[in-house]
Amino acid sequence: MKISLIFSKERSDTLGIYFEKALKSLRHDVEHFWPKDMAKIKPGFDLYFRIDDGYYDYLIPKTLSPRIYYVSDVHLKGPFKKIKRHIYGGAYDLVFCPMRREIDILRKRSPVEIIWMNAGCDTEIHKRLSIERSCDIGFVGTDGGVPRKFYLQEIRERYPNSLIGPADHMEMSRIYSSSKIGFSFPVRGECFTMRNYEIMACGAMLLMKRLRDDSAERLGFIDRKNIVIFDGPKDLFRTIDHYLTNHKERQEIAERGYALTVEKHTYVQRTRQMLDIIKDRFKIL
Repeated sequence: MKISLIFSKERSDTLGIYFEKALKSLRHDVEHFWPKDMAKIKPGFDLYFRIDDGYYDYLIPKTLSPRIYYVSDVHLKGPFKKIKRHIYGGAYDLVFCPMRREIDILRKRSPVEIIWMNAGCDTEIHKRLSIERSCDIGFVGTDGGVPRKFYLQEIRERYPNSLIGPADHMEMSRIYSSSKIGFSFPVRGECFTMRNYEIMACGAMLLMKRLRDDSAERLGFIDRKNIVIFDGPKDLFRTIDHYLTNHKERQEIAERGYALTVEKHTYVQRTRQMLDIIKDRFKIL
């Protein structure tokens, strides 16, 4: 397929970069456009694929179709307001979104189909390295707002042999591959996040806050089988203490999480799923 892929490349660790790599690995003819250049895109592509990147003042010309949108920042109040306006106004022909609660809101007024499509991992970047798991807890990211920053500060104090804080995305594999447990707590909104997949793809046991819906289960991730879920601070620290001392149990959960992630939850697999849907909806050969 000949695909026009539209997103900002200001960062090298965005969804757009991962989807572009996946599309090219599947041998599609991909041409990248920056959002500011959308008005210059010519006809002749099989589809026009917009990846959410925080720029909402640029729209794909209505003369081009099909216009596909993978939208991710629906958990942020300001962006969600703009996203709703564009979707309700018919700016896209099909929308993919990773957050089910926001999908339910959008579907009430959307003139187009909105499909739940979670994120994934890039196994060339997020991968298990052959190094010792010498650290207790791993977390790559900012402290964020309340309450995550309080959780992270308490983890730092209780488990000083941990790696917690911002890091270049190319360092992520080293951090999670050397960690026994990977911690996940979304700042705003709730869905099965990119961080979850990145932790498991590196072979660490995922310890995540319970979601408000059954997204994890729908994706095949079951508490105490291939991930571990906590409810509140007391449960969190009790759970950490348990799995840091029960090595075999922790390693078995981590291994099952790793196997499921690399088998079914990579960006290549997500891209295949979306393209199959797009081909079916728009009769693209």
